[in-house]
Amino acid sequence: MLLKIFIALIVIVGVLVGILALALPRDQIVHLIVFRDFFDVSLPILAFGALIKYLCSCPHNHKQ
Repeated sequence: MLLKIFIALIVIVGVLVGILALALPRDQIVHLIVFRDFFDVSLPILAFGALIKYLCSCPHNHKQ
């Protein structure tokens, strides 16, 4: 349940930042660049970790 709330929160924050990028004047968009720089660095690391987890995980429920 906690994971679903976390995912919903991330999606809402992403949509809000996207709307703010379209609605804010150019001089206030500078504050959003910090988020962009953060995600430029963190997303490849998270994607690599998710790939390793996916490749190394073994499903426990084999339904046949």
